[in-house]
Amino acid sequence: MKRRRVYSVLLSAVLSAGMAFGSIAAPAFAAETEAVSEDAQKGGIVEELRIGITKDIEPRSLASEQGQFGRMNYNAFCAGTMLTRDQNNEIQPNLMTDWEIQDDGSTILATFATDQGITWHDGEPFTIDDVIFSVDYMNNVMASGYLSKVESVEKVSDTQVKMHVKDKAAYFTLGNSAVFVRIFPKHIWENIDDPSNYTGDDATIGCGPYKLVDVDEDARTMTYEAVGDTYLGKELTVKKVVVRTYDSQDALVMAVTTGEVDAMYDYSSPISATMLASISGVENVDSGKSTNLGLFEILFGFNKQPTDDVEFRKAVSLSLDYELLASTIGGEDGEIPGAGILTPASIGFDDSIAKLYQDTDEAQAVLEEAGYKDVDGDGYREMPDGSEMNVLVTPQYNQTKAALYQRLSEIVIDNLDAIGVKCTLDEECVRNAEAEEKLRKEGAYEIYIGYATQGVAYYKTAFLYMFDDPISMWGTCSLEDFTAAYNHLLNATGEEDYAAAAKELQQVNVKELVGVPLCWDKAYYPYRTDKYTGWVNYPGWGVINPDTWYNLRTIEG
Repeated sequence: MKRRRVYSVLLSAVLSAGMAFGSIAAPAFAAETEAVSEDAQKGGIVEELRIGITKDIEPRSLASEQGQFGRMNYNAFCAGTMLTRDQNNEIQPNLMTDWEIQDDGSTILATFATDQGITWHDGEPFTIDDVIFSVDYMNNVMASGYLSKVESVEKVSDTQVKMHVKDKAAYFTLGNSAVFVRIFPKHIWENIDDPSNYTGDDATIGCGPYKLVDVDEDARTMTYEAVGDTYLGKELTVKKVVVRTYDSQDALVMAVTTGEVDAMYDYSSPISATMLASISGVENVDSGKSTNLGLFEILFGFNKQPTDDVEFRKAVSLSLDYELLASTIGGEDGEIPGAGILTPASIGFDDSIAKLYQDTDEAQAVLEEAGYKDVDGDGYREMPDGSEMNVLVTPQYNQTKAALYQRLSEIVIDNLDAIGVKCTLDEECVRNAEAEEKLRKEGAYEIYIGYATQGVAYYKTAFLYMFDDPISMWGTCSLEDFTAAYNHLLNATGEEDYAAAAKELQQVNVKELVGVPLCWDKAYYPYRTDKYTGWVNYPGWGVINPDTWYNLRTIEG
């Protein structure tokens, strides 16, 4: 059996440090700690939580967001994240325990938990130098983009820094940091010039509430243990977490129904509505249903004809069978979306915008007036200049949802065929992930069917994928009103201003049809209810989230 014991030499020292740190309380979390203590009477400590995932056990590095380790760290797990978000999509403190936006959005005065006894998992103390180093490292070595608006960091004290941000983007920096930005131990990474390829044993050392202690390559499991009894003043009610990797969601859902795992976590990949039948009526299994922040959508290639033409985009939106798309994506819970794209769970959702609808007669009239006519009588329209029109339809490459993307492509192609628009499925990108990625990065697609993930939808919204800017890597739209509205969103001065910018973007999309949503659906992340209580189901995210480690309890009796 291939099995690795991680940090075996350091375990006793780290456990001792964890016990010492466990006695330190954080005043900022006093109310939460009291609430947890009262809840402790309702159940016991969870000795071992078992989670299923479809991500591989490689890579294992604080510098990667891929694989089991990287995805679990979205939940403030091994990695100590700057900030988190709660079930209401609001920014919450973590290692950054407090903040103040100053100078009209040009400065963030940030306080960190460097005085609360937190140590790295190798026993070294967490310091303000680690914070300063991490900002510089993420911007200048990793080029991650999350902190791209931060121009410099000034040390104020051993617990505080001032982040100087350009474009008055303090609120954007905080919103963009939540969930994703983690602090790096300076003593490990300061000499690593190529973080994406670093695989040393110390690459997994973080300062979050759990540490990696074991990897079983045969069983494809990774085992994590709590660093102590409390973290940031809150009681850790889960002592050990075992995460197992599965080859498919079918196998993962079966593991939930048989009790092999207690819950599933699969960032941005809730199970499809077609899989609900496999858990319907299964005793002690909850579907984990919630409002989805993420959504399937069409992106138009503004670098190509005819998708750079608003009249053509309008005809596409009018041609689509939204009832069929909604049932295909969301089953009985699928909902016809509004033209503003953003889902009802989004901050700044504009409920005044009408739902999309199918009208093939109107779609054909739009094309006729715009000059897209069937010149040669073969049943397919030509471009306004008389040249052939054959639109490439490219589905996002996704092994887990390949069949769904294939079906969505078929529907779109059939709908466009019905109004005389000839389309071709991009077979090369269906087969080849590298080809699909290259097409996206070059902005060479025409009609692209993709998915806005829950993490992106939190702050950057589904419009990120359309924005023609380096922070997107996908977008091709540089229309003046859209660009201005999206920059307003990025540089919002606070939640109220952000919501106003989000509404502005939705209204722009009604007029310009920069993208077309295919469905507003529900997210399903199944979990068991027979052993534990205290699950908190985040919309579009599931019950494995930053709240899990502090709220889960055994069911007594």
